[in-house]
Amino acid sequence: MKSDTFFTVPLTNHQRDIAKIFRQRYVQKPKAYRVYRQVLALYAVNFYAQCMGITTDFNISSLWNPIEQLLSDVTQLPIPGRGSLECGLVEPAIAHPLSLNENGHHLTVDISPEAFENRLGYIAVGFSETYDYAYLLGFLETIASPQTPLNRWDSLTELFTVLSKSYEPSVAVQLRYWLQEQFQAGWETLAEEFIWEENFTEKRQPVTAIAFRSSPVQPGIQRAKQLQFSDGQIIALEVGVYPLSDTEIDIRVQLIPAIGSALPSDLNMIVLDHQDDVIMQTQARGTPALRLEFSVEPDEIFKLKLERETVSLVETFSF
Repeated sequence: MKSDTFFTVPLTNHQRDIAKIFRQRYVQKPKAYRVYRQVLALYAVNFYAQCMGITTDFNISSLWNPIEQLLSDVTQLPIPGRGSLECGLVEPAIAHPLSLNENGHHLTVDISPEAFENRLGYIAVGFSETYDYAYLLGFLETIASPQTPLNRWDSLTELFTVLSKSYEPSVAVQLRYWLQEQFQAGWETLAEEFIWEENFTEKRQPVTAIAFRSSPVQPGIQRAKQLQFSDGQIIALEVGVYPLSDTEIDIRVQLIPAIGSALPSDLNMIVLDHQDDVIMQTQARGTPALRLEFSVEPDEIFKLKLERETVSLVETFSF
């Protein structure tokens, strides 16, 4: 390695249990073993990012999608507005990073060719023999070989140089086009497994922050996007647009679990203005669903932030 700097991440029983669940899906031992380590590597790199103040989209990593996990061999951690980091596995497993000075030239980092492009960079991840700890051992901005000797990797601090030049403003979802039946990719009609009887009966009334102040002047448009958390739970984010006049539009945002389940109790929904100041927020706390309703003016920009534990997801909208 070009630097002896490393970062140690303690791994919890819960994280190892999640990794075991994914491992048990595969009969072939090499694939099962690799998936087990990929899940733990993703947890470790996400922990490091959070410690460094880097916002991630941990819950929407393709690793959590069973189909993508089966068909591909990538371990990407999305960084909103910037791209994705790829978690590379050190081979063979090491007992402790202090031994790198003696045998570092024998260690390599495996990266799938599928991840050679469209990545911010790559982080090398090793583990203790008992998988109680993960070790982040180096960073590379580009990769051109499936196996790269670990002693050629740069210090982890190089990640921040890459992040400082990688910012791309998030593209806002243009809600005015929804009224013209033009929708961005990923926004569909609400799937049947999320449609409640009579759209919220008295027994399943959601938490509502603000009610509509007047009746819409024309029928509203609703579209939804499905989100999956790392524990496998899937929810729907539904956004509705209701014009009140030429100068005022009502927005209704709902978080809806699949029928028969509830929202995670630690899930927060926050509305921000264009300067990231909090306008309103609410938390699930075991409620069946969440709803926020508010008004915006033409060309006004607002952001919707979903938080769970140390992970957040931000969607930007304008009308």
